[in-house]
Amino acid sequence: MCSGAIYWAGIGRVVFGLSEREMKQLTGDHVENPTLDLPCHIVFAAGQRATEVVGPMLEVEAAKVHEEYWSRR
Repeated sequence: MCSGAIYWAGIGRVVFGLSEREMKQLTGDHVENPTLDLPCHIVFAAGQRATEVVGPMLEVEAAKVHEEYWSRR
């Protein structure tokens, strides 16, 4: 959903910290975060304009933020 919105908004570059696959390992099968393992670069590749994808960046730091959040849920 976010990738589609990014594409249609004409945003040319996406930088992310944590992959969906890594997020699922942190959250497990959590009802509030149903994961969809569909990398954004696949969505963008189906379009007619380029969207640069950079990441994961600072993956350890991004994971820590999510670990702290999801451990309180």
